[in-house]
Order: sequence, then structure tokens, then C-alpha cells
Amino acid sequence: MTETPATGYDGLSSRSVPEAELREFLLDCFGIAEHELFIGHRDRVAEDLRDVPPEVVFAAFCTYQQVTGHFAMDFDVGIEGRLADRVGRREFAERFAARFGAYVLYGEAEPPGLWTVILADGSRLRVAMEEREDDRSVLQAATAPVPGLPGVRVDESLWRIR
Repeated sequence: MTETPATGYDGLSSRSVPEAELREFLLDCFGIAEHELFIGHRDRVAEDLRDVPPEVVFAAFCTYQQVTGHFAMDFDVGIEGRLADRVGRREFAERFAARFGAYVLYGEAEPPGLWTVILADGSRLRVAMEEREDDRSVLQAATAPVPGLPGVRVDESLWRIR
């Protein structure tokens, strides 16, 4: 039997989620115990791990930071393969979006330059995004309207790009 390799689920959220709420979500989503999770702001990881013995391995390791543009938060969750078996990348994005009433951008198998956005109601859009030098992530086009972003051009042809 082959083990699923460790992986990472990263994305952008339209809502900035407080760390305590993010912690609760990750524990519930992956069904893990508190001691199996590390969560911290990307700028403070070394400081937060200062007193953790180097041999400690976390089943889920999450960092986050605030961003600008059409998104408020960037997150990165490294997980053991057993957790990927429990919750896939798309399911993770769907649960995150529903739990926090946000739209979530993530990538899985889209053509280069395109991404998937999951809306809070579970609908899925394909989008084109511009990542600017000032760390702003701005949606350029989407296959359907994005709630709260009337300026994003609707282009259904994004689904046809392979």
C-alpha cells in the first residue's frame, strides 16, 4: 500500500480570519488534536517555534499573512499525507469559503496563469489574476461575476483554455 505524500494547501481569502478562528477551523477540518497543529503569522514563525524542540513534527503547519488587492489574507497549510486523504485541496477550499463566508482562490490543475475561486455558496469560478509588485493580487477576469467585485470582467471563455 502506498502512502499519500505530504502536500500543501495554499490560497488567498477575501476575508482576513483571526488566528483563533483559523485554528478552530483547521482542527475541525482535518480532525486533529491541538498538539498536531502549528499556526502562526508568517513574520513570527521563528519566534513562535523558539521553545519547540526541533524533533517535533506537526501534522498540519499553517502560516498566514495579510495581503491587499481583491484578497485580505494569504494562507499556506502544509499537511501530512494522511490529512490529504481526509480532505482534498478542493474540499479544503470549499470548507474554508463556506465557514468564513469568503471567496477563496487556490490552484490545482488549471492552465498556467489561471486559478480557481470557490465562492461561499460553493460555486466554482476560473479566474485570471494579476500579482503586482506591491504584493497586491487583483482579479482581471472570471467566468462569472464575483460577489462584491463588479469591476472584474466576466469571460466565460476561461473554461475553454487548456
